[in-house]
Amino acid sequence: MSGLSYRKDVEFLEGCNPALVERNADEFKRIRDMLVELDEPAERAEKKTHWHSEGSKRYEARVAEARKLLADIAAGYGKATSALRSYAYALETAKSHYSNGKANERALADLIGTKGTAITREAQDAEPMRQWEDMRGTTGVLDFFAELTMDIDDIKDQANRLHDAAGGDFHLAKTTEKEARDICVHGMKAAYDLLPEFRLKSVPRVDIFSAIAAMRREALEASENPLTHLPGSGPKQDYVLPVGERPISPTLRDIRMQVANLPGAKDSYWDLPSTNEDRAEWIAANKEIIQAAARNSGLPADMVAGIAWQEIGGQPGIADDVVDTIREQADAPWGLSPISPENLPGRLGGSPDETSFGPIAIQVRRGAEVLGYDPDNLTEHQRAVVEESLQDPGQNIFIASEYLAQLKAESEFADVPPEEMTPAQYQELAARYNGGPYWAEEDAQGYGRGFTNHLDNARDALR
Repeated sequence: MSGLSYRKDVEFLEGCNPALVERNADEFKRIRDMLVELDEPAERAEKKTHWHSEGSKRYEARVAEARKLLADIAAGYGKATSALRSYAYALETAKSHYSNGKANERALADLIGTKGTAITREAQDAEPMRQWEDMRGTTGVLDFFAELTMDIDDIKDQANRLHDAAGGDFHLAKTTEKEARDICVHGMKAAYDLLPEFRLKSVPRVDIFSAIAAMRREALEASENPLTHLPGSGPKQDYVLPVGERPISPTLRDIRMQVANLPGAKDSYWDLPSTNEDRAEWIAANKEIIQAAARNSGLPADMVAGIAWQEIGGQPGIADDVVDTIREQADAPWGLSPISPENLPGRLGGSPDETSFGPIAIQVRRGAEVLGYDPDNLTEHQRAVVEESLQDPGQNIFIASEYLAQLKAESEFADVPPEEMTPAQYQELAARYNGGPYWAEEDAQGYGRGFTNHLDNARDALR
């Protein structure tokens, strides 16, 4: 049927965040503005420095080349900024269509539920649109329901309308995003082509930044310039050294380097904090790590401590491991099939990627995103690295802080410096931590209120 798509075709939009795309556009604009600002001293060097010697002509030519180089790079970042801003706007529209499609899909699922119950693994995993197509068919080839006993005539017209409405919304979402992405990719390629390409042949890689002390001093001085980082964000962490022999992401490498230079973290794998006194003791024992993580992420330390207060009284690490094992068993072809992990009873229900680890509970999927891995294509090794990092209390604090920083970057107060955040912004960020895209719903709002109620306790523990 033309003009219809399925949720599976566009469910990647769940993980797309227009605000973060916009934030990346801001980052490119920041670099572009910094390069433009450099042109004024470069122009003075070229046109207002007068001297004569055998090397003066060569000097003038090199300075002119440098100015052109700066102009081309600035133009490239400017073009990239425009491409990302346009894509962010279109992505917002596509997600709106996707949301409408899901609403119609939920209504269709509720309607289908009045006539039958999914009893097989295939049925549990199927989209409501697919389920309805099978129900209204004559053969029931997918065997979703006990179809011989069903009479669907009284819901057929309404179900068909909901089916087509959901499919139409998903198709609008798909075409809107695809067209905008193609234009954005073309624009980004044009921007990339404006950048110079430097190649060294048969020369070992040299870490110039680490090797030249004067460059490190310049970088430290420049860190006070607002153009060196976006407002409201933490310091740049562009230069890190390798840690160990196992391949890990640059973000995780940096986190492990910082944790290695801090006091050992207090663990709670077996001994779960159960009272306010226990929570205060845990935060006090880990306050140097909390403060370092907050500085690294551009957040107030009490914001991170407040989230820790909320989270560390959850369930012990051993329980997380048990849940993870059972979900992985259910998800494996040779496991507990036909029961899908999402349909396991009680707190066991959920995808393996939704399992939370660590004292400040973070889902595997979120941890992977923060550390720079693709959560939809995690290798076995990468998943093990993510879980191991989340279970280490020191790394866990840094990862939680980085996730909070990402959530702040999605908010309306992304550019607010940490010391200027208001109580309302604190509470909203806590709600975002708990609810993600559904932070405005009551459960997440209740979490935010609980965070505010205990914030003074967390602050006292940091002192």
